Amino acid sequence: MPRGFGGGRSFNDHKKHADELNDDIEFVLSEVAARAPALGIDPRLILVVETVASSQSVTEEANWQRSGLRIVDTSNTKRVVAFSDDPSMSLFLSRLEAYSEGPKNGQASAAHEAFFDNIDNVRPYGPQDRTGVELQTALREASQEDELTVDVEVWYPGDIATAKSWITLISDAIGAAGGVVHDDFSSDASGLALMRVSAPARIVRQLLHVDLVAKVELLPTSLSINASPSEISADTVADLPLPDDSAPLVGIIDSGVVANHPLLRGCVVDAVSTSTWIEDGADRHGHGTAVASIIARGSLEGQISSNNWDTSPFRVMSVRVLDENAQIPPYRLAERELADAAIYLAQQGVRVINLSLGDLNGLIVGNRAPSIAALLDALARSLNVVFVVPTGNVAPREYAGQFDEALAVDYPLRMLESPNARLLDPAPAATALTVGSLVSPLRPLPLGTAPLGKVGWPSPVSRIGFGIGDAIKPELCAPAGTMGQNQESQDLVEPEELQVAVADGRLNSTGVITHDYGSSLAAPYVSRIAALVASKYPEASGNLIRALTLQSAEPVPVDFLAASSKFTEGAAASEGRRFVGYGQASSLRSAESALRDTVLIAESEISVDGVHLYAVPVPEAFFTRKRASRGMTVTLSFDPLVRARRMDYLSTRLKFEVVRGLPADEVIEMFLSEAEDTAVGRRVKIPNPRGLKVSGIPTQKRIAMEPSQNIRSLGANQLARKTWQNSLPRFNNFPNDFFVVVQSLNRWASPTSSQPYALTVRLWVDEELPPIYEEVRTKVSSARIRARGRV
Repeated sequence: MPRGFGGGRSFNDHKKHADELNDDIEFVLSEVAARAPALGIDPRLILVVETVASSQSVTEEANWQRSGLRIVDTSNTKRVVAFSDDPSMSLFLSRLEAYSEGPKNGQASAAHEAFFDNIDNVRPYGPQDRTGVELQTALREASQEDELTVDVEVWYPGDIATAKSWITLISDAIGAAGGVVHDDFSSDASGLALMRVSAPARIVRQLLHVDLVAKVELLPTSLSINASPSEISADTVADLPLPDDSAPLVGIIDSGVVANHPLLRGCVVDAVSTSTWIEDGADRHGHGTAVASIIARGSLEGQISSNNWDTSPFRVMSVRVLDENAQIPPYRLAERELADAAIYLAQQGVRVINLSLGDLNGLIVGNRAPSIAALLDALARSLNVVFVVPTGNVAPREYAGQFDEALAVDYPLRMLESPNARLLDPAPAATALTVGSLVSPLRPLPLGTAPLGKVGWPSPVSRIGFGIGDAIKPELCAPAGTMGQNQESQDLVEPEELQVAVADGRLNSTGVITHDYGSSLAAPYVSRIAALVASKYPEASGNLIRALTLQSAEPVPVDFLAASSKFTEGAAASEGRRFVGYGQASSLRSAESALRDTVLIAESEISVDGVHLYAVPVPEAFFTRKRASRGMTVTLSFDPLVRARRMDYLSTRLKFEVVRGLPADEVIEMFLSEAEDTAVGRRVKIPNPRGLKVSGIPTQKRIAMEPSQNIRSLGANQLARKTWQNSLPRFNNFPNDFFVVVQSLNRWASPTSSQPYALTVRLWVDEELPPIYEEVRTKVSSARIRARGRV
């Protein structure tokens, strides 16, 4: 039973003036006492519930939400709960009080024991909850007058006008106390209200006691580039083939580019800055130029060795948001700079934006969305663009413990066991394509040096998922180097033989090519594939570009985990997705059909709690009685509304299943009759006179794809595969088509709204079976059946 609880403050108490922090600064809550809308947060109605257990599963969060508790933040043993009104909070506290008094009237258990037994303490949201990890360390060492520059997150009240009034209230008080507010940013689409503040430590300490404040943290740490110059000269790469004037644009938001670099000359359409704090778009750090060279030229190693250079299929448009230290300007919020840059690129016609950045203070904790991730999700929806982002890099010292000889093969296990290896903001963004890095093909190493990992293993510096709500993140991966280990001292080293070649854009560098490694360099490989898809389908939505890019994924073996006795084969596959997602991004094959490889696409909008049904013809080769491989891959991408401080982050969930051998009307009826969202405990029913149930579909008629529906449906980018080695059975009395069922499950979207999505289906057979393309093409125009239902 709980050792004690804070009892909370009543709504009337909260309407009074907040405690005066000192003579310098006072915040008056009564000036903004209007109740927060349903999608917002009232800072007067927030409690911290400390728990004994540390489970962060989606099922556990659903139990809390079923009890009427809205979770807005989590850690291993803490839930921050926002109540909709004062009676709701009072009811929760009264039930907790009844539980703490133990069993009554001879009962075997206390009231509400099943729910409250795991609660250790309940208290008001306080300074310890508002203090960021880096700020906590800084404040221990800072004197009262030491100046600190911090990012302040304000609770989002649910409407933009109130958010701005709260920011103004806090800004005025900080200014009167001697601090400076450099920048502020609020977004209704992502549910964010942010400020960047410089002030003496005494003022920062006072901010930690302000009810309107959700979090205060020091500025993010800068990026680094682990590079050494190469001896390749500019003459060696002079007069490289240039992209066509109509080549598709790829956007880069980074440290700028060196537009006249020999590898990029003629490829850079524009290099600008949209910030008043950054003078131009020229790269003075090198990171952006390295990323741009991969987008423009692809993998450089083979081209360097042969001096046979491919024509760049892309033109690059760069917006610089980082200074020469690879930092956002100190007096601007990253969210504002990134929003301005993305809007500018979208206005120039860019559809794919590479954002190889990560906030080292933005480590995902629990299931709450970091701020930049939420912003990207809102921008992807409003601008109809695709963001490609890396997982972020992690130094092995942060998770590995002792550097011993076993590190080279067991670092993946150590990453799974450490909370320090989780994704960095904005990698958890639901709609972004998040990319992890793999160990690249190895070149001969110096004597006494061994690589960390094997070719195709996840890189030891590439962070791991899951994403928000246990969504599969990263979705894709690409080769981007590894580190080495000195076999005598066990120290880690960075030989260029283990890295990837990139353009050297560092200030005052005399090199043309350098070498580097990390997930920042994996992301542009996926951006290239997404841009090729966008160029092939110029009218495609961002959802379709993402869905087709996902189709390029080739499965990655999980032998880096399978050898461990800790995992069964199924567990190794599940944990392996935390490193490599759905697989390695491979080629444009995802958007093109061939004789034995056919891709079908669809775009639509589905109503709340609706069902769409697509009939996909089964090629005759699938029925051919021969032991040979044939398969199906389905991808689904959508762009729901989001709210950063909601544990049910996505407004809508979509999921898909594949069935066959059933009449279309029965399939529609059974899925509509069982519209259920297990994540929030909703279950709705419509009349089902025949008593049809999804659970009653026979095994041979319900295609068991991998990963399973309950795993893949947690994200906004979904993929599932099925491979058969033998022929499929025919159903003589029923349709033999595959029926792909897309189902919408509402969480907090308007009941009259609809959700756009894109669906792709790839059918393939190996060389031993007859071609399928012409057969499918002739059938597909009349094969699709679409049915809509509202519950």
